[in-house]
Amino acid sequence: MRHLDAYSCGTATDFHRLPPLRPSIRASGSPYHMYFSQLTLQAEYTSSFKMCQNTQGAHSMTGQSFPSPVHSVFAGPTSAWPLYPQGKNECSFYALAHALNLLDGASEYHPDTFRREVGLFFQRDMGGTLPPLKALQLRKRGYGSHYGNLSHTDSESVLKTLIDMHVPVIVDIYGAVQFETTRIYGRHAVVLVGYSDAYTDASGVLRREFYLIDSEWPSFGRCNATDNNVDRDGDGIVEDYPGNRTLSHSEFMTLHTTRTYTPIFPDALSHARWYNDTFGWHRPSFYEYWVSGSVDRVK
Repeated sequence: MRHLDAYSCGTATDFHRLPPLRPSIRASGSPYHMYFSQLTLQAEYTSSFKMCQNTQGAHSMTGQSFPSPVHSVFAGPTSAWPLYPQGKNECSFYALAHALNLLDGASEYHPDTFRREVGLFFQRDMGGTLPPLKALQLRKRGYGSHYGNLSHTDSESVLKTLIDMHVPVIVDIYGAVQFETTRIYGRHAVVLVGYSDAYTDASGVLRREFYLIDSEWPSFGRCNATDNNVDRDGDGIVEDYPGNRTLSHSEFMTLHTTRTYTPIFPDALSHARWYNDTFGWHRPSFYEYWVSGSVDRVK
């Protein structure tokens, strides 16, 4: 059973007020039709969703266990987050399982399920699997998603907005393949779960941070959410921070060289509304769909 509490803005039922997804959108079809055909369904939104959408960006962090400068998709404490270390080149499947299990509040998804599902498209000794398949696997389960590329727009603003909407985002870091002038297929998939406003720690260092779930951090064979916790305010008490890996603003922007991303919305309709409001209509080419990611530009 899926629970949408992590997306709620006041109550857990806000997104349930949306009309049910039409069968024609869930049905299989050509990649181009499936990719953004749901954008034509704007009129099906209810006023309750618009109210929910308008309040999400200002969603209060009050009640979470994280320090006040922190914006997080999920509530703490992180000691309750079910995280597991990955196998060799299985980061895509672990990123999917970690994100969906945190959304559902239960360990319902196992990485092996996603690995078996892609069949021969997973080659352990050749780098893993194709990044675009993540969006296909999410849509198969009723979530709204796409494989996009933010290299031609303000990627930081888009990603922070998604976090404030309580939408987890799988991003690919460490550029692995260069095709002419385009970096494609980041080497490692992680879940972006939070960021911080600028703040000064107890030693006087100005910090701006991004928080990730990285299934092979701090080393292969280890993935523990509490590894990210640290005493920043100097009171002698370790504070809880989201995820298991913290990157400074500059580190994240440097490692996220591909600017590819896969947001995870509760259904196709909520994803369609956000996409159309943010970028407008765009039909990705075959190259975008399978290689670079849809070229998304903020309107």
